[in-house]
Amino acid sequence: MRKDSRMTRRQLLRIAGGVGVSAAGIAALAACGEAEPQIVTKEVPVEKIVVKEVPVETVVTRTEVKEVPVERIVTQEKVVTQQVEVPVERVVTQIVERETVVEKVVTREVQVMVEAQPEQRTVKIEFATDHTSGPRGKAMQWGIERFAVERPDIKIKFIPQNTIFYEKIAIEAAAGTLSEVNLLNGGTYQRHIEGESWLLINDLLDKRDDHDPDNYWFIPDSYSDNKDESYPYDRTMHGPQHGMPFQTVIGGMLYNIDALAAAGVDEPVEGWRYDDLLEAAKRVTDPDTGVYGINSDRSEQFYVFPAAFGYNNQAERPRGNDGAQVWGPALGDGPQGWKWIVDLIYEHGVSFTPEQRPDVAGEFGSPFAAGNQVFWIGGRVYSTGFAIPRIRDRFRWSLGPMVWGNVTDHANFVLNDQAHLVARSATTTGVEEQAVAWAHFLAGPQVQGRVGIDRGHMPCFKAVADDAAATAPPPEGMHHLFTYPASPHVRHDQWYVPGGNFLELRAEWRPVLDKALVGEADPVQSMLDAAEKVNRMLARWQEQLDKGDVPR
Repeated sequence: MRKDSRMTRRQLLRIAGGVGVSAAGIAALAACGEAEPQIVTKEVPVEKIVVKEVPVETVVTRTEVKEVPVERIVTQEKVVTQQVEVPVERVVTQIVERETVVEKVVTREVQVMVEAQPEQRTVKIEFATDHTSGPRGKAMQWGIERFAVERPDIKIKFIPQNTIFYEKIAIEAAAGTLSEVNLLNGGTYQRHIEGESWLLINDLLDKRDDHDPDNYWFIPDSYSDNKDESYPYDRTMHGPQHGMPFQTVIGGMLYNIDALAAAGVDEPVEGWRYDDLLEAAKRVTDPDTGVYGINSDRSEQFYVFPAAFGYNNQAERPRGNDGAQVWGPALGDGPQGWKWIVDLIYEHGVSFTPEQRPDVAGEFGSPFAAGNQVFWIGGRVYSTGFAIPRIRDRFRWSLGPMVWGNVTDHANFVLNDQAHLVARSATTTGVEEQAVAWAHFLAGPQVQGRVGIDRGHMPCFKAVADDAAATAPPPEGMHHLFTYPASPHVRHDQWYVPGGNFLELRAEWRPVLDKALVGEADPVQSMLDAAEKVNRMLARWQEQLDKGDVPR
């Protein structure tokens, strides 16, 4: 804990007394919070009359008339006396008079009234993130350097963490030693809400003139406790908020322009359906050269869920007859979407198996970057910065419009976010405002604009879509990225699970779907088996919640 730097009331009185501050002023100063009180003065014009005695000499010389004897003039024996005026050789009388002159001199005492401001102190906050290298690390370094210029009073202590941070966070949450700001996913956030690990920051955000909830792509239950189960959902930021968005996540489509041109295949356009994509993939697949048309995987965020919804058009979190949530992707013809994905490998031969993937990728990190995969449905659309240095100028590539479902007249998208959570430990260390300022800065136009340039992930700040640097190639078609989350058919992929936790629920369906992906199970049956496990757990959690045995 930091040493309390506040002055005592006696110290305030001693200082205030010396400068004439009233008791009410002292009380106001003492209520200024963490900052040390400051003694302030007020500018008041004051006139002083200064009397100066200036000596002025007035010399007056007086001439006296005296009779002096002169020669007698004898004329006809008559004596005449003549009166003559002559100057006397010396000053008979010299009178010095002193005149008092009053000179008016005006002076001003200038006293300045300054509003008491909180003391600007330099603080340090811990910041935990896995954005340590590549395009994400580059943007983060830029952000830290820029923030240091704007807020020199806040020092960021960078804490690198692995992408698998669940156990680390659980231990720190239990010990109350979480870093003040943490980059986490929504499942980890929800898991620790009841332990009061996070700081409620709504009031601090309301004090900021630069905060507008409409500026951001919003995903509920990722950094705000909304308990949302709706579709379509309220896409304006709302609810008890414990952090700010940062790393927007969405799926879409990439394609190799040169490979399509070489095969005489048109580039995809809005309105392509799954089967249109499949036909194009067949035409560019060449087993002899090891080139495949498309990838096949079980990423529920970018592939299996949108494919399933393209077959059943279901809401993501519908409820069953018992009132508990049920797994929407498995309803109706949803399993046909999973079958379509698995059949790309075992039925149509346009995709490689999971075991083949390392060989197809080679030294380039991915089959697409290697030039051995023409279409890519998945999350790489939001993080093309990783592929740019691998592809370089070996071929032209582009983002494209997402394909429509076979029973819908639109594409289906799933949106997610890794947000910056502000921990309650910021209260212990006394840096609540500074921690929120840092999280807000990372979500703002400067850092998110830089994210749009480096392309380690999708910006969460909407206006970046209007920045030419964020849409400049490579790859081409970058404008598509910002149309994906704007679709009214986006579902957020951060589940609120009544009575349970999303991460535990996800662990139920992933292994079951994987069996179909490696050819060990029928895809439709694997989806139904996964749904049985998931729905059983959802029903149990709902029952426990209704009884009050579990929170939320």
